[in-house]
Amino acid sequence: MRKIRETRHRLVEGGRLLGFGTYRLPFRETGLKELNVFPRLEGWLPRRLLVGLSRLRLKQWQHFAVINPSHYLGMVVFDAGFLGFSFIYHLDRERGVVVEHHRTGPPGSAEVAESAWRGECQFVASGYSMRFTNRMEEGRHRLAFYASSPGKPTFSGEVFMLEDPERYQPLVAVSPFSPQRPLYTHKNLAPAEGRVNLGRALLELRPERDVCLIDEHKAFYPYRSFWRWATFGGYTEDGRLVGVNLCQNNIAEDWEYNENCLWVDGKIRLLGPARFGFSEARPLEPWFVKTLDGQVDLEFLPSGERAQRMGLGPVYSDFHQPFGIFRGSLGSGNDFLRVEGMFGLCENHVSRY
Repeated sequence: MRKIRETRHRLVEGGRLLGFGTYRLPFRETGLKELNVFPRLEGWLPRRLLVGLSRLRLKQWQHFAVINPSHYLGMVVFDAGFLGFSFIYHLDRERGVVVEHHRTGPPGSAEVAESAWRGECQFVASGYSMRFTNRMEEGRHRLAFYASSPGKPTFSGEVFMLEDPERYQPLVAVSPFSPQRPLYTHKNLAPAEGRVNLGRALLELRPERDVCLIDEHKAFYPYRSFWRWATFGGYTEDGRLVGVNLCQNNIAEDWEYNENCLWVDGKIRLLGPARFGFSEARPLEPWFVKTLDGQVDLEFLPSGERAQRMGLGPVYSDFHQPFGIFRGSLGSGNDFLRVEGMFGLCENHVSRY
């Protein structure tokens, strides 16, 4: 059974990782850019060079998912090391219409905060600005954006995710690809408020109705990697705030190290390893997601997807993010919950980079 550990100020001190496990709060500083993930080359190459090469292996992003009964907004600032990337897309859930704006830039074009506790992310290009201001000590993240593309409605707005960590317990996990290659992630579900202009339409977000999911991620992925991911969040008919985060990836010891959890009214429950059943060739067919501890049994019914495939020499990425509705069961005994009609996402990503 995983236990939640207290968080120190820094994850990496003196070039060494504090430890793997699940933590109560995000680290104020991660220090991951100080790690050497090539220990076999120590003594052969200067440490400064090895740390610099290690930074090229670091993939980091902040992603926010804003869920409203009639609308969905997904947005990201992503630093892949060899390039920067950002997107915002809107799904009109009633009409099934998706509009996306995105930009790609050279190394350094995507700025990702050292920590979502306090820090800024941004990606700025012609006709495009995505800025995240993280202030968890004040209980909020500010998402400010402007995005235009030829032939598409312009998006602009300001959204606040009200992530007070004392009221809404975050999932903070540090997992090992190997003893020298950590994956750090912070995820949470909290109410959202703000105003968004979607072309000529105005969307007003209210915290008693609308929610936001954060995905902060920093990882030294191996060259060949994969992940399968499922998440949803929202209010039930009786007013409870419920969400899940479920992932299966390259982490081998996923009984001990995973990022799987359930949130109910701001309280976190840790879960066992997650397993996914779906067709890679037909990702819009139903998905089935379970945990090996028997606490999750979900069916996911996609209604569409965001997909992207990239191949350039040794670099390859095949990404599918279907969106749709979850139904099934969570928990057991007195903690049992029936889920019906919860909007969320699944992902299947296979990469070489």
